[in-house]
Amino acid sequence: MRLSDVQHQPRAISILRRSLSSGRTHHAYLFEGPEGVGKQMAAKALAARLLCLSPDIPADADACGTCASCRLLARGNHPDFHLIERRLHKLHPDRTIRAGKGLFLVVDVIRTFLIEPAGTKPAVSSRRVFLVDEAERMNEGAQNALLKTLEEPPGQTCLILVTSSAERLLPTIRSRCQRVAFGLLPPEFVARQLGQRLNLPAADAEALARLAGGRLGAALRWHRAGLLDAAQEAAQSIARLERGGVTRFSQELIEAGTALATRLAQADSQQEHHVEGEDAEDSGASEGGGDEMIDEEAVAVSGRRGGASALGTSELRDALKLVLMLVAAVYRDALLLNVGGPAALHLAAQRPLTESISQRTSAAHLDTCIRAVAHAERMLDRNVTPALVGEFLGAALVGAAPVPIVD
Repeated sequence: MRLSDVQHQPRAISILRRSLSSGRTHHAYLFEGPEGVGKQMAAKALAARLLCLSPDIPADADACGTCASCRLLARGNHPDFHLIERRLHKLHPDRTIRAGKGLFLVVDVIRTFLIEPAGTKPAVSSRRVFLVDEAERMNEGAQNALLKTLEEPPGQTCLILVTSSAERLLPTIRSRCQRVAFGLLPPEFVARQLGQRLNLPAADAEALARLAGGRLGAALRWHRAGLLDAAQEAAQSIARLERGGVTRFSQELIEAGTALATRLAQADSQQEHHVEGEDAEDSGASEGGGDEMIDEEAVAVSGRRGGASALGTSELRDALKLVLMLVAAVYRDALLLNVGGPAALHLAAQRPLTESISQRTSAAHLDTCIRAVAHAERMLDRNVTPALVGEFLGAALVGAAPVPIVD
């Protein structure tokens, strides 16, 4: 766990090294930025350096990796490093808390695993470090409870909050932290990593990288869930829509979203159990997603029934947005081809359909189709039922429904 391992985040790493070099590290940091870009890796690397016991390395250097503290951290049992995450509820002494689904970081979890131990002396190192993953998942009660610790932090405590949705944190939380922003990764870097880690064909790696928009963690997660297979399903649904059947198109979108949500949940569960203690972003695990977690039993039932009823609302919504992204890719590429430019994604599974639509559809209507997908995404955000969203989109794609220019 080294800051030098975090790639393509020079500004964030520079801020952290300057802080270390000055000897005046902050009592609380807020690592904010898109999911899957290196935030958690950087947080763990900073924690390793703060806990390192070696007296012979420069202040702004990475942790030595060989002292007793570094060895404990590498084994995942350092008594002064505390990873605060939603599944901690399973270890809570209160049975009612353990029985919950861990949808949020609730006040009982924050008090038991962060606030109370923050007031105790370190056992090995000179301080305690608390890494709060998915900090935006703290509910309002938990955030308010944490405020006193942020306002009057124990002298031997450092908090690192990691979030992909800083706006969901209270302004009072944000204002009490040193904010460190992380940006998107270069698509070519993400594609290269996908090819090396997953042995993907270059075309598939590039397509996933561009779809993920510079988020390596998202690209790895989507690959595990078979997003490129879903691209072929989306293309087939569009082709059938062209022959008529708005209602059927809507049903197929929901079925594709349900199947993808189930696979995403299964992929997350398998990844979680595959490597305990491995960095979530480095291994491709999601930092965040919707507002709920999928219960494993519900996932299994949904998979057997093929229905959406057992899935959490946000999981289905987020998966449907991914399906809409694949639909938009068809029309975006078709528009680029129509006006004589290269296709930005040109997913292999969608290429024949993209070329066909480009040849027989006007640029104006292709632009309307792209706007229709964007409007459908906003409808999902406004909790319009998926069936109505699908029917609107199907009608708009065939030119049978107007698309608002401004929402």
